[in-house]
Amino acid sequence: MKKILLSLLIISSIACNKTQQKPACSLGICTAIYATIGVKFLDSKGAGVVVTNFTAKNLRSDSLIVAAGVTDPGFSPSYKTIATDGNKAQFSAEGDNVQISATDPDTHQTKTATLKIAGGCTCHINKISGPDTITFN
Repeated sequence: MKKILLSLLIISSIACNKTQQKPACSLGICTAIYATIGVKFLDSKGAGVVVTNFTAKNLRSDSLIVAAGVTDPGFSPSYKTIATDGNKAQFSAEGDNVQISATDPDTHQTKTATLKIAGGCTCHINKISGPDTITFN
């Protein structure tokens, strides 16, 4: 009888362990900073350009990105915020290519660039690669 009860206890324990799910994100201790990623637009003389038709698109998910919690022009009219920590769920931990595009209203020139941004189960978003500044000719 003791062997049957012990067997049932072991089987129940194994069955419970198989049905328990681990949390989707296991974060350690994060800092209190709020990370943002953006780009500054300049003309050929180095002066800031207030661009039009600005878009940021995650190429993996084929979705437009709107920086969470930001009202541009923010600190500088020529600086555009692409993403914040509020957007980190929109990016994979390995990083996603993000295509940004904007037009200089004076010259009607459109510039496009690609950045790689990581997010997912991390404390903060992170720009892996891409420009900090885009210069119009």
